[in-house]
Amino acid sequence: MKTELRSRILVWSVILLALLNISTIAAILVNNSANSSAEESIIIDPESSPLNGRYLREELNFNHDQIEIFRQESREFRQSANRVIEKLNRYKSLLFEEIHRENPDRLKTKEYSDSIGHAHSQLKEMTVDFYLKIRKCCTDDQTVKLEKIFAPLFRDNPQMRGAGQGHGRRR
Repeated sequence: MKTELRSRILVWSVILLALLNISTIAAILVNNSANSSAEESIIIDPESSPLNGRYLREELNFNHDQIEIFRQESREFRQSANRVIEKLNRYKSLLFEEIHRENPDRLKTKEYSDSIGHAHSQLKEMTVDFYLKIRKCCTDDQTVKLEKIFAPLFRDNPQMRGAGQGHGRRR
């Protein structure tokens, strides 16, 4: 009797451990899939979905060849854009530090501000190049949808307006 009970306990223990291992492996695979998808994503508008191959396949009905073009171009874009964003953040940090000194150096603040503007310009040009490369592989219907996806990058940002809401002085 004891041997039979012991073997049942061992069998159930083995089954439980196998289920635990399977669920752990599944969790790791799902997490890796989510991470690789996030790494391939380009966030255009914080309020919208990130731009990645899966999103384009669903929204624009991209075929396999178009997805491959997107992956190649987005990889190059992300690498270049990330370098510029790092530079941009460094200048912003330096500017912030400088303006909080007891006696800020106005030449340095101008230099940092100019560098921030130049980095923004570089980033916008990179985005334009990326958009044009992706648009080149789109059909006419896809181009219309792509334009809507990229519109937030090239349109007025209502959050950046001052008290007059961008309408100027009214008399």
